[in-house]
Amino acid sequence: MTAQLSTLLTQLAGAPIMIWGARMTGLGLVRLCRTNGIKVDGFIDYDPAFAGKKIAGLTCHPPTALPELWAQQPELKIVVAASTKEQEINKILLSLGFSPQCFINYSNYCDLFYTVDVMGTCNLKCLSCAHGAGGEKYSKGQMSLETYQHVIDKIIAENEVVTHISLYSWGEPFLNPALPEMVSYLHQHGIAAALSSNLSIKNEPLLRKVMQQDPEYLKVSLSGYYPEAYNDTHSGGDIYLVRSNLLRLRYYIDKYRLNTVVDVNYHLYNNNNRKNLHKMQELCEELGFYLSTTFALVMPLERVIEKLEGRPSPSTLALEKKLLVSVNEGILAANAVDRENTMISPAECPFLANQTIVNWDLSVPICCTTFNRGPNIVANNFLSAGKAQISHGKQQASICQTCVKHGLPAYNLGLNRSRWEAVATTKPSFDLPIDA
Repeated sequence: MTAQLSTLLTQLAGAPIMIWGARMTGLGLVRLCRTNGIKVDGFIDYDPAFAGKKIAGLTCHPPTALPELWAQQPELKIVVAASTKEQEINKILLSLGFSPQCFINYSNYCDLFYTVDVMGTCNLKCLSCAHGAGGEKYSKGQMSLETYQHVIDKIIAENEVVTHISLYSWGEPFLNPALPEMVSYLHQHGIAAALSSNLSIKNEPLLRKVMQQDPEYLKVSLSGYYPEAYNDTHSGGDIYLVRSNLLRLRYYIDKYRLNTVVDVNYHLYNNNNRKNLHKMQELCEELGFYLSTTFALVMPLERVIEKLEGRPSPSTLALEKKLLVSVNEGILAANAVDRENTMISPAECPFLANQTIVNWDLSVPICCTTFNRGPNIVANNFLSAGKAQISHGKQQASICQTCVKHGLPAYNLGLNRSRWEAVATTKPSFDLPIDA
């Protein structure tokens, strides 16, 4: 056991524990605690989809429940395991009266969170994604199991604490035939596996084999219940196939007694935010899955910067007509509390500070929001690049200054959700009425 891990476990022992963050990082931390005999009392999470629900057998509470939970257990400790919104959560805890000694930032013990993009392409061409936006050509391919194992071995060797790894970034991991073995390899090393998929996958045997490995977290990204809405923004996909695969997931979970958290990530546009959303909510409730809504963004970072600097691509102009919150409106909403005080510097940006992405071809990008190669790659081969080299490359990246200048870290984080919702309510909806 490493010194850092020993210190973390000592901090967690002997007090009631709540983990703030019920997705990838939080589930990895639960795995660590249970492996080491530490009881976790529950989760805290912003997302109303999780409120009152059981995740990994633990009740998830909204932040508004914290005063009552604290009154019931004065020795309560909060472990902040939502790395990208850590600063925002810290401010909330302090405002509620929690002293810094009452909460633990998991990033103090695990300073890097890794994403390994095991597939270098996608089967869809979504308008809001780099794969569907056109622009820079990208190399297509997949990471082999042998290379992947070398990557994981290096991550473990270089870090004192590793509790979860995400096996996706811009690619569709369920196109990689070695995905079941990749999930298994993480579990062999006591690491939680996080997956994301559009689930428009015509490969039932692979889907079943992956689920039999009981991955901790599976995010399913979609944007409609009916083909008219879904096909408009998830180009090339088949919503009937997606819905069929959601039913398969429920069947696998029941048959194999799995603990996988299925989180349906519903992208909100102006043509899917009424009846389409309502019908998908009904389906998720029937299947026992979580439905989380997110306002669709223009991605990747390079594309947003081009738009803000007066060089929008045709695909960006087409996309903005479908958004409930435009790029400029989203930037204002995310930075609205006090622009001077909430602006995130490169040194504070969670995408830059505590994330390392490994592409399928072993190149290392600045962060998960960038897509283009060239100057946005800080190391050509992860296996031969040290942590210091990668960190230095990130600090020298000129695009970070541009990103901060435009207020894009907060935009990409979706900060101040209520302000985004206020903007969205002023926009017309082209979806069907719920009672239609």
